[in-house]
Amino acid sequence: MKKEEAVDSLDRAGQTIGELYARAWSTALYPTQHGWGPSIACIAAIPVLSMASLGQMVGAAVVQQVPSEVFDTLSNIGKPSTPDKND
Repeated sequence: MKKEEAVDSLDRAGQTIGELYARAWSTALYPTQHGWGPSIACIAAIPVLSMASLGQMVGAAVVQQVPSEVFDTLSNIGKPSTPDKND
């Protein structure tokens, strides 16, 4: 995985979490419109989504600070190395 792919993936995850968070609040605040069961479930999901959002933000910040070479090295772990043609 390249660094750019990791950054894009984390950005998409952040957007998804944000959308779910907004839906959870909308459902939780209008129990007569959405029903009491979904409303209570969303009330319980809001802290979980908050922690997921925090984890995504921290992960994105860490990935931004890690050099691209680290991603290249980690991507090649376990792959057979090609011998030099000069040997």
